[in-house]
This record gives sequence, structure tokens and C-alpha cells, in this order.
Amino acid sequence: MKRPTLIDKHAPMNRRLNKSRRIDTFEKKMLSGVILLWILCFSEIMGQSLPVNYPLIQDYLRRQQVAGKFPLTHSFQLLPLQAEVIGQAPYKEDSITNLDFGKALLKDGKNFQFRLLPVQLSQHFNSSHPYSRNQGPLLPARGLQHMIELGFQASWGPVSLQLYPQFLYAQNLPFEEYDPSLPEIFFIRISNFVGRLDIPVRHGGQPIRRTLPGNSHIKVNFGAFAAGVSTENLWWGPGIQQALLISDNAEGFLHATLHTRKPAKTAIGHFEGQYFMGKLENSQLPYYSDSSFERFRTYPDDWRYFTGITLSYSPKWIKGLSLGVGRTFMMYSRKLEENGWAAWFPIFEGLQKERVGLETSRFRETDQHFTAFGRWVLPAVKMEIYGEFIRTDHALNWRELILNPEHARGYTLGFSKIIPLQENKQVHINLEMTQTENSINNLVKYEGSSFNFNHGGLGLYENFQVVHGLTHKGQVIGSGLGHSGNGARVTVSRTNGLDSWGFSLERLSRDNNFYNFNKANGLDLLPWVDLSMGAHLDKRLGQLLVSTRFRLIQSHNYNFGIAESNSIGDFGNKRLNFHSRIKLAYLF
Repeated sequence: MKRPTLIDKHAPMNRRLNKSRRIDTFEKKMLSGVILLWILCFSEIMGQSLPVNYPLIQDYLRRQQVAGKFPLTHSFQLLPLQAEVIGQAPYKEDSITNLDFGKALLKDGKNFQFRLLPVQLSQHFNSSHPYSRNQGPLLPARGLQHMIELGFQASWGPVSLQLYPQFLYAQNLPFEEYDPSLPEIFFIRISNFVGRLDIPVRHGGQPIRRTLPGNSHIKVNFGAFAAGVSTENLWWGPGIQQALLISDNAEGFLHATLHTRKPAKTAIGHFEGQYFMGKLENSQLPYYSDSSFERFRTYPDDWRYFTGITLSYSPKWIKGLSLGVGRTFMMYSRKLEENGWAAWFPIFEGLQKERVGLETSRFRETDQHFTAFGRWVLPAVKMEIYGEFIRTDHALNWRELILNPEHARGYTLGFSKIIPLQENKQVHINLEMTQTENSINNLVKYEGSSFNFNHGGLGLYENFQVVHGLTHKGQVIGSGLGHSGNGARVTVSRTNGLDSWGFSLERLSRDNNFYNFNKANGLDLLPWVDLSMGAHLDKRLGQLLVSTRFRLIQSHNYNFGIAESNSIGDFGNKRLNFHSRIKLAYLF
């Protein structure tokens, strides 16, 4: 079959010429809000945030909670944690003694404090093709990547200023991005389904160098709450491997935030929550780095307004249980001007589309995601169970939600168990599975031709209104499984305080919605499945924290194509990939 014609390769470059913009109304409002809170609020000195993907400490605290040695009031469903949380760990019992996130260089009573934050070095490597998730700005790329993080945190009364920039370099080597032998209808469909999201297969054709604001913020702390402006990575939900709505799978986005910095105690239990107003940016990159098949994709050149709220509740009467919900909305910035002040607060509108109004909903051009999650820690048996359910778009009404709860949904289920050994040594077992593939009604609910540009193959993180999908600078904000992947991993670790070593097995099935739609509409493909085994080692060496991950991945039916057919059946291409991740953090 003849390969489809390439289009103008200069089109992406033309889009990049529009990147420079003046400070918009959104950013001015965030700055004004911070200044107002600074004037109105005062409290004791507050510390810094512990980045979501910081090595060793967060995993250690969660294990300690399951073992019954850390307060159950912390749900671990809203990250980043504040560094003060480390102070509640049982310091006298293990190797975390005297470990401090940040060295205080200057102190002036309760008025001023200046801390030098740990220097972090991250290195990633993929030998064959991209494999990466939940690593912030580190890209899905082949070859070596390096990232350095360093900075400081200063407190003055209730005000906390944290500057923690990131410096990234990626080789971004070429690899086989698509199978040119596939028919044109494959590329039409992938451009309207998987490729419609702003998730380029390769981030350009050259090595990448970036300087990023990283996990930085300026906030005002008051009681159990904090408010300000941040570019920190966020994490909503109880998952260890995956968070379905917001995770650190992409670079942190600019946002104004009001959140709890520790569980807020009430007469009926503890609450944690966050409300934010953020800005998502586009990658300005084609789906394939050579711009092939770009004629099938169209994008508005506009940033996206992203706002959300989450609340987690730990009831007083059921120790260890925490339940939460989250809701986000996304729209192109032009709708903020067209719809007026109300457009800034869509999260307070009704859950049913009938209540909002079908025409009103279409005119607003907003995409909604709703998630519900929970975690139950049982220290008596040293176990935790957790789960998360997510749905794209409003249900039309309660009847549709009850009759068709499977529509446009994903979920995570997880379980952890600790088996005590002598002294502080123990075995930690974690099983977690995530499904972002939609149910079968994705194929049968809607009518349409075999091209089905409007409905077939839609994934969890996309809808019709915001075609970039739930992405930021070319990476999905939610699950690292992406458009519609299914994954399951079992991890067994031997732990001793902060130290941990062990192995894991994983199965990952990629872009199942797209595969299922094509099989149902006459195009023969094979399911792309990655089977992998990995080893990990986490260790504290004095003031140095070391975290290593090594994984050998066998990709079956790489890029979906059929390479060979015989009397036994069809066979696809195989690719063997070696993935490594090394992270070092030095605490001064």
C-alpha cells in the first residue's frame, strides 16, 4: 500500500513563532491574589514542600503508616506533602534519624529563615524506544536524559518562597515512530483518535535542553491552610504507580492554589483538600516528528484554562479510612472572554448535563473529569487497600449514570501488605492495576461510519470540545498509561527503614480503544503489549539518597502492524528495550 503523502513540514515551525505573549489577565489575577493574602494573613514560620517524586522519604512514610508507626490522619491522597510532615516520623527507631529536607543557613528568630534545598540529579535511559511515566518533565524519549534540581526556600512570617528550578537535557534519539506499510485509513484514524491529543510520539527531531521553574512556589500559610502561586507537580488519589486525574506524569503547570498543608481537624474527622486555577500549554509539535500525516490534525493555537477541586475525608469513627472526590474543568482561554466571569468557576455547576443545559454546555466548550477515590489502612494486619474511579464528561442525568456507569471511565485498584521480619526489616508487597481503556459501549453506544471521526476510539483524556486533551506540553497530566492503556504491576521489596530492594513484574497494553475500534471496523491490527520485569534499589548513604530502577521490556506487536502471516496466525514486530532510572538527592 502506498504511503500517504507528506505535508508541509514547516507548519509546526510557523506555530512556534506565536509563542511569545504578554502577561495575560489570568496571571495578573494570580499575582494580585498572592499579594492580598500576604497582607491579610500572618502565622508562624512554615517550611517547604516535599516534591512528589522525591526519593525514598515519601515511600518510607507510607510504609510506616501501614505498619502502624505513622499517624493515620494523613491520607497520602493529596501531594506534595509539606516537609514538616517528616517530623512526625519515629526518628528514634530507624535510619531517618536527623534527616532534614533542607539545610538552614540563616535564622532570625521567628521572622526569617533561609534554607538550601537538596541537590537532585535524575538520569533516564531507553535503549530502543520511549518508556517513561510519572517523572515530571522527563520526556518519553530514546537515549539518555539528565535533570538537575537545586534551589532554596525562604520563610518570612507566614510567607514561604521556594525556588527549585530544573535543568533538563535529553538526547532524544530517533526510533521507529510508525509502520509506513500500514494503509492510509490507519493514519486517518490515529490522527482523529490517539493522535488528536497533544501527545507527540517524539518531542521534535533534535536534542532537548530546557530550563524550567520546577517545584517552585510563593505561598502564605495560615493554620492548616496555604494559598499562593505554584509550578509544583501535584498528585490526587491513593495510587502508588498511577493517579488517574492529576499526577506528576508531566511537567508541573502554573497554578494559583488554596489547599490544606496538613489534615484539618474537625469534630467529625480530618479533611484535606485543594482548589486551583491553572494554565496548560501546548507542545506546538506534530504527532510524528517528521510531520507525516499532519493534514489529518487541526489544533487551535490557544492555551487552556484548567481548574479543579478535590476533598478527602478521614472519618473520626473509622480509623485509617479516607474517602475523596475530585473534579476538574478545562477550556480554551478565548472562552474566558466570551463567557465572562462565570467561566472561571465551572466546577460549581451541576453534575448533570440536563441541569447545565445541552446548548449551554456545547457553547461553553468545556471538558470535565470527575474522580472518586478511597484508601483504607489496617495497621493491625499491616495492610492497605485503595482504589480510584474516573469518568470523562457529565452524565446526561442520574438515570444515564445509573444505567450506564461504564461510559468513558477508568479505574485503579491496589493492595499493599507488610510482612514483619526481625528488627526493622520487613517484606513489602504491592499489587496495583489500572485500566484507562473504555468499556465496550464506546463502540456500540454511538452510530457512525467506519471512519467515525466524531466518536469511535475516544479515550479517557479527550473529548470533542478541547482537542488537545488533558495534557501539558505534550504529556498527559493523568495516568502515565496515556490515551487508553491497561497496566498491572506486582512489586516485592525487602525493606529496612529508608532502604529497600526488590523486583517487579508488569504487563502494559497500549491504546486499546484505538485497537478495538479498528478491529470492529475492518482493519486488521495486532494488540501492542509490553511485558517487563524490573529491579529496584533505594538506599541512604549518609546525606545521600540513592534510588535506582532497572527494567527489561519486551514489546510485542510494536506499532500494531502485522509483520508476518502463516497457517498458524499473524505475527507482529518485537522490540526489546532496556530502561534505567537513577535518582540521587544530596541533603546538605
